[in-house]
Amino acid sequence: MHKLDRNMPCWCGSGKKYKHCHFDFDEKLDDMHRRGAVVPTHDMIKTEAQIAGIRESAKINVAVLDYVAAHIRAGISTAEIDRWVYEQTTAMGGIPAPLNYEGFPKSVCTSIDDQVCHGIPSEDDILCNGDIINVDCSTIYKGYYSDSSRMFIIGETTPEKKKLVEVTLECVNDSCNNSCKRSCRSCNLYLTSSQKGNHKSSYNCRINSALWAYARCKR
Repeated sequence: MHKLDRNMPCWCGSGKKYKHCHFDFDEKLDDMHRRGAVVPTHDMIKTEAQIAGIRESAKINVAVLDYVAAHIRAGISTAEIDRWVYEQTTAMGGIPAPLNYEGFPKSVCTSIDDQVCHGIPSEDDILCNGDIINVDCSTIYKGYYSDSSRMFIIGETTPEKKKLVEVTLECVNDSCNNSCKRSCRSCNLYLTSSQKGNHKSSYNCRINSALWAYARCKR
């Protein structure tokens, strides 16, 4: 990666000298590149203002999932969850990112039991005691995207399902506390301010967590 002279203004537009801004960051990218990692170009790296915008979007995203957590229960349809997500997101000034994305008809993805991901909410899918369900929520706020999901246990479930949920959560926490802590700035590199589909850091964490969870659940 081409770097500026240390005393020149940083390429990010902060007005700071390069050596006081992204110099050390670029050194880390160069080291990652030499190790064979795929690193982003400068135009993908977000400014402090853009990262702040992403955080504001994430506040809505988390608040919506908090609402779902407080109301989800046996007897409701996944279509009802979809309505909650739409109403809560828009009430806070956001836009549900999945809605109409490449023809997707709903505001959230709901995946019950062994459905892997990106399930489409339906009036026919009624939550039952013992189900586990993933609610995958994506939010746009002032052009900034955020994305997260939660797994819920409905009532009492089987030991197998309970272990899957608990171990996966443990692995997500391990991934964030270990992998992301060691290179937390690199995890932010791929957060996009205006394009859907570049959330590589989120997907990488999910993949690592899923692999760890699979290995642990097989014990």
